[in-house]
Parts: sequence; structure tokens; C-alpha cells
Amino acid sequence: MCNNANKNIVVRYSRPKHIKSIVNDIISSIKEKESKKKKVKIGEYIAKTLGEQSREHVDVSGLKRGSLHISVDNSAWLQELSLMKQDLVNSINAKFKEDLVKEIKIRLNNG
Repeated sequence: MCNNANKNIVVRYSRPKHIKSIVNDIISSIKEKESKKKKVKIGEYIAKTLGEQSREHVDVSGLKRGSLHISVDNSAWLQELSLMKQDLVNSINAKFKEDLVKEIKIRLNNG
């Protein structure tokens, strides 16, 4: 027979959260999901705009506060996109009919 009655059980309760905190968490979660969806759509649009060969070399890695982050796998794509930055910003914003992108940051990803 096992005697568990003598063991001390510690139950910890977290403090209640303010409703404002809960609502802010929900809104942040929704915004994050929307941002991910927009990032994917922008990535698809860029691939379509640049051509199918770009899918192997160009990756939209993030969209945060109007800054679109793009990773490329070689310096030729880095140079090409650097020259096209403003045209891409204008094209993306026109396509999605809102000012999603204020700037594009391009990074060479050697890995």
C-alpha cells in the first residue's frame, strides 16, 4: 500500500491578469498572424514580379513596422534588389492598396 497522504502538495496560482493585459495579448497575437500572412503574400508577389528564378535566391524573411526584410543568397541578387528598392516599395504598396512597406532591408545570407 502506497501512502501518499503524508506528501506535501504545493499548488501555485498565478495572479489574475488585468483585462487590459489580456486584450493587448490578443491584439498582439492577431497583428502577428496578419503580419505573417502579409509577409507570405508579399513574398509571392516579389517572386512573381522578379520571375520564378528568384524563388531560389530571394527570401522575404520579415515585415515589421513597415520594414521589409529580404535575404538573398548571393551578391548579384543583393545588388539587383538594392537598385530596385524604391520601385519594389512603390509596387508592393500599390498592389496591396496600403502603405505596408516604408523601407526594404536586404541581407546577404551565406548559409
